Amino acid sequence: VSCDKMNVTSIFAGDKKENDMEILCKATTVAWEGRSCHRHLEGVYLNLLSLVRRKSTVHKAPCPVAGGNTTSLSDFLVNL
Repeated sequence: VSCDKMNVTSIFAGDKKENDMEILCKATTVAWEGRSCHRHLEGVYLNLLSLVRRKSTVHKAPCPVAGGNTTSLSDFLVNL
C-alpha cells in the first residue's frame, strides 16, 4: 500500500468505555507507526507523548493497540 493510501488502526471504533487519556495514549502508538510514511506525524507523536506523560500516571505511551478495524490516516487525524 502506498503512503498516500495508508490505513491505520481505528482507535475510535468500538469500546466507548475508554477515557480520553487511553485514547490519546493509543493515538500516540498510531502516530508512531505512521511516521515512516509521513514525517509530519513525528511532531504529532512527540506532542501526544508529552501530553500523555504529563497528564497520566496510569498510561505509559505508546500504548498497545489491538489490530482489527482500520481507517484512513486522514480520517484518523480528523477524529483526533
